[in-house]
Amino acid sequence: MKQLFWILLFWCFSASSFAQLLNDNESKQLIIKGLDKLYNYEFKEADAYFQSVKAKYPKHPVTPLLSALQVQWLNLPIEQNPKALGQYLALLEKCQLSAETLLQDPSKKAEAIFFLVASHGYIALVLNYKKEQVKAANEARKAYGYLKDGKQLTEKNPEFLFTSGLYNFYRVQYPETHPIVKPVMLFFDNGNKKLGIQQLEQAVQKSVFSRIEAAFYLMGVCLKYESNYPKALVYSNWLHERYPNNLIYTMRHTESLIMNGKIEDALPLIQQLKRTNDKVYLLAGNLFEGLINEKFKKNDKAAADQYVNVLKMQPNDRYTNDYYAMAYAGLARISIRSGNTKRAEELYRRCLEYAEYKSTVNEAENFLK
Repeated sequence: MKQLFWILLFWCFSASSFAQLLNDNESKQLIIKGLDKLYNYEFKEADAYFQSVKAKYPKHPVTPLLSALQVQWLNLPIEQNPKALGQYLALLEKCQLSAETLLQDPSKKAEAIFFLVASHGYIALVLNYKKEQVKAANEARKAYGYLKDGKQLTEKNPEFLFTSGLYNFYRVQYPETHPIVKPVMLFFDNGNKKLGIQQLEQAVQKSVFSRIEAAFYLMGVCLKYESNYPKALVYSNWLHERYPNNLIYTMRHTESLIMNGKIEDALPLIQQLKRTNDKVYLLAGNLFEGLINEKFKKNDKAAADQYVNVLKMQPNDRYTNDYYAMAYAGLARISIRSGNTKRAEELYRRCLEYAEYKSTVNEAENFLK
């Protein structure tokens, strides 16, 4: 649902309706610059850009939407912060109400669609992380209805390569990974994984605004579903160089480095992640150290200790469920080497409770056959 949400949201940002949104290019550029700062965790600088827009349009739905984005990035992962989550949802609902009012004016239909897609999409994302996938899919369906209404606005826009690519890939992949949503997904047009990847690659090359998100999701596709680690590294390296302060990008880049055997490059980034003292990055850092010790240093004892450290922490649905699954898989491999296949079976079954990475799922399922 996260991927589906980004399809919806970034269609909005890349649409030709964005220029109509505030009816002036200056405000559009302020928003884009602010978002760029937000990506790099430069929150004060981002706020300075956004405040100019908010002051100019105090009653416009753009104001609560930008505020919601700021609350989200300042409180990652937001679903673990009840107070921030409540504020976030209230802002999205305010955005939605303002957009519904805006929709009553035919001349502002494009603007209204922008905000309705965004607000419904963000709410769908939150519901997904609360493990309410059916409700999330229904919320996304509402957003998709608005998306279809405005899709003709972007048919000739190169930014649409990103949203088309993401939609084509995840329209097929998401119900494969989450079968419970298949009945709801019948309301969405068919997708095509191969075409989706091609469109994401073209988006990185040709788009302007959406190339960052295209690179991030293409990297994720390569790591999670395609096991194309060299290609993942190309995009993770580009993102890390552009946004060195973004710990999410740093975390994924570290993973890409390890999967490509570039251990010396990964080690300082692992220490950077662990120094944050944030549970998301601590979990990732321990998992990465475990992989290095197991697969490259052939030190099962050290690897097992680090995998156990991972499992002592609570995984985050948004960022580290798959790392949690990898820790179970690592302990299973170590158990196999020590001759304890019964323990390995138990560990692989636990692994499958969290895993979505194709390589991890295949490893566990092949052992359990």
